[in-house]
Amino acid sequence: MLKSIIKPALIALSMSVAAAGAWAADGAALLRKVDDIRAPGANFTFDLTLNSGGKTEKLEVSVQNSTKGLVRYTKPTKMAGRSILFVDKNMWVFVPGTRRALRISPQQRVLGGVSSADVARTVYSSDYKVVSTSGSGNAIVLQLAPKTKSAAYARIDLTVASSGAPKQAVFYAGGGRKLKTMHFGGYKSVLGASRPTQLKVVDHLEGGKVTTMTYSSFKKAKTPAAWYQPNNLNRL
Repeated sequence: MLKSIIKPALIALSMSVAAAGAWAADGAALLRKVDDIRAPGANFTFDLTLNSGGKTEKLEVSVQNSTKGLVRYTKPTKMAGRSILFVDKNMWVFVPGTRRALRISPQQRVLGGVSSADVARTVYSSDYKVVSTSGSGNAIVLQLAPKTKSAAYARIDLTVASSGAPKQAVFYAGGGRKLKTMHFGGYKSVLGASRPTQLKVVDHLEGGKVTTMTYSSFKKAKTPAAWYQPNNLNRL
């Protein structure tokens, strides 16, 4: 009698574990598609314009080997020369007039609800893993959890199409506090693929204040390795 109860239970459990593994694998593959759409390669550059509450900032962003990001301010003039460097899990900011670059948190705000990590990091899979999937078709939700404690967010709910095109991302702090929602739009043909060129960021900590991120001038290019050394930021 006991065996007749235990055996089906074990079979059901093994099937559940196998299904969970398959969902995780499918989710990881879909997340890679998202990253391939957002980033046209391992080495590239682009321009980024941020608009929030009547304020505008213009940045030049360079990515090397998918894990390093250099952000250089070009406008407004008073910000020119400032830069943000992201190397693996470490981030620095350099402000003209100071002696050296200072370490900062990936959560450090740039403008409105946009953080340093949102600007300097263009792929999710470097910092996050898929822990569950739900939905189907053009509304598949990937729940992402950080791989390490250095990640900017405690959780991301990423809604994507089956093609991998990202539609929306909801970002959470520890304890489940909702920080912001990012809407992906402005899809255009860029370097051989349809990619989002405008993101609308809704800041839930500031009463729904909206910041737009507009991407342009994508180029595949490998930038000098010396650019990604914090001690060299004052020379750029």
